[in-house]
Amino acid sequence: MNIAIIFHSMCGNNYLIADQFEKELKSIGAAVRLLRTPDQGWTEKPGISPAAQSNLRAMRAIPLATPDALIKADVIIMGSPTYFGNVSASMKAFMDSTGKLWVEGSLAGKKFAAFTSAGNPQGGGDLCLQALHTYAKYMGMLCVPLPVTALPGENTNALGIIHFSNGQYGENIDPLTARTIKGFSSFLVKK
Repeated sequence: MNIAIIFHSMCGNNYLIADQFEKELKSIGAAVRLLRTPDQGWTEKPGISPAAQSNLRAMRAIPLATPDALIKADVIIMGSPTYFGNVSASMKAFMDSTGKLWVEGSLAGKKFAAFTSAGNPQGGGDLCLQALHTYAKYMGMLCVPLPVTALPGENTNALGIIHFSNGQYGENIDPLTARTIKGFSSFLVKK
């Protein structure tokens, strides 16, 4: 199974989620490509944590996403920071660049999953996930909800994974998010 993980991350929160997805999916035998969206304003920023600076340097080595990368995947996982209850401009520009794939129906029938990071539960993460799912539906993809069985006993958002950074920029993902990624990864590769 070929999986493409397309993400945008400014300080590393979504990079950490994408990286965790890549590790989990590879551990269960999936062929995974980790790709980042282009970002013109993407530079090291003074005043952010050393961990976030390290993440920015690591992300530079990750290839840029192209619409063609989506065609080669059986499963597409997309992640964006939550900006005002929506995806980032970089993710939106990438999604807009795939218009030809919509016209051709090239992504119809592929599995789709989503993740985001938001500053807090009121930050609009659910709306960001909804925007990603709306894109996938227009492309004809099959949106895979985060099932309750992915993390029994926990209340999770069916639209995907929301990591609440609570002011932490690229430091780490919380244990609940890591466990959710593990459970969701297994669910995504089931036939």
